[in-house]
Amino acid sequence: MIKGIYRYLSGLFIVSLATATVLSAAPGASEVARLKLVNNNNVPQKILVCSSYNTQRFVKDLFSVIKEINDTEGLSGDDFIKLHIISSSGNPLANLGVPIDVAQKYAEVNENFSSSDIWLQDCMEICAAELKSGELVPAVFDSNRGRGLGRLPKILSQMWDLVYFKNPANYQDHGDYGGNLEVTPFDDIMVAGSTITAPCKKYFEDLGYKGRMFLGNTHWLQVGHIDEYISFIPTPHAPGGYTIVRADTGLALDLIKNAPDEELDKVNHYDRAFLLKVKRLLNQQMKDPYAGKGTEEGEFIALNQTINEIIEENVGKLKEFIRKSSKDFDRDIEEVYWPSLFEGRGGANPRGCHAFLPGVVNLLVVRDHLIVPATHIPAFDKAIEARLKAQGNKVHFIDDSPYHNSMGEIHCGTNALRDPNRSIVTKKQVRAVQSVKNRFKRLHQE
Repeated sequence: MIKGIYRYLSGLFIVSLATATVLSAAPGASEVARLKLVNNNNVPQKILVCSSYNTQRFVKDLFSVIKEINDTEGLSGDDFIKLHIISSSGNPLANLGVPIDVAQKYAEVNENFSSSDIWLQDCMEICAAELKSGELVPAVFDSNRGRGLGRLPKILSQMWDLVYFKNPANYQDHGDYGGNLEVTPFDDIMVAGSTITAPCKKYFEDLGYKGRMFLGNTHWLQVGHIDEYISFIPTPHAPGGYTIVRADTGLALDLIKNAPDEELDKVNHYDRAFLLKVKRLLNQQMKDPYAGKGTEEGEFIALNQTINEIIEENVGKLKEFIRKSSKDFDRDIEEVYWPSLFEGRGGANPRGCHAFLPGVVNLLVVRDHLIVPATHIPAFDKAIEARLKAQGNKVHFIDDSPYHNSMGEIHCGTNALRDPNRSIVTKKQVRAVQSVKNRFKRLHQE
């Protein structure tokens, strides 16, 4: 069942805060107090993507969504969002399906760099530097991955006046890539996968995240990135102002079990045939829990049940870590479950796992819009949309096959330049909502 090819995992390296390379008009290293990761709640300014021979359709669809967000939200000035395209060759604006003047309004092509390497999230984390004055300025953390995009972080730092940080580890290890480095809105808690290297972990601790870094178990995953099963969405009504989105294989199996056969018609042919076997076995197991033992579909179900326990345990630990770090020990933390399925090996000890269907948790957040991998299963889409529309988010599903077939998804293949000083959901909004909730709670108790 393993699909596609493995993502190449490599790199180069250096540096500490004292010797951090700072280029162009960005502040010097002596002015920098710490590195600060930006989060999905920070206002997006540019969305980065690579246009190569196999991603042109995806780039066109992503362009359409970015254009729609700008138009429907009436964005202008500093709020306007541009699609920044790294081209492998030629002029990708001609492939966007709109007149060139329209394309140029919503998209731009990097004139200083070209590559066919599609993994924009792997090579860097576009972040911020907190100066000793307290000011936040844009920055970039070069994961030192090397390969096709190896020079891009430094080039962007020169183009956009970003403070430039570089990973000191020289293992060329995928555990240090951007998809394995996330952060919660408001709390500023770094959430990384356990595959992060020791030098990289220490680097972030020395630059401000000591005691504020949670490591989730990612050793069971083939690529090993935390964004494969956890994401964060800014949510004004949620305690703390955001929601944890987590992959839920139990929900996915329930939806498959109850889905009409025709709902699976748009799924890839091989996957459809296998999912129909899974569906039949799930229904058999309602009467006989031991049905299908030793079969491919039986092992698949058992694997996903074990994975759900791993994810449940790690999200539980994360929530406790957030409570302790924020010193809000009774805090209720909003959590959303999204249907996801994984394939791999190991049974009771999963290993080498990756998304079987497009991994919906591996998404791109643009303001209050969510750009999500399309699974082509209506029941999955409805489960996602129902909850998110209720909390005010708009969902856009995009076919991300070029990424999924190589063990990645939308978040892996994109990146975002965000304003470190502006947010979509503000602390004032969150406090106002919580105040109303607390008042209602007191009245209800009385």
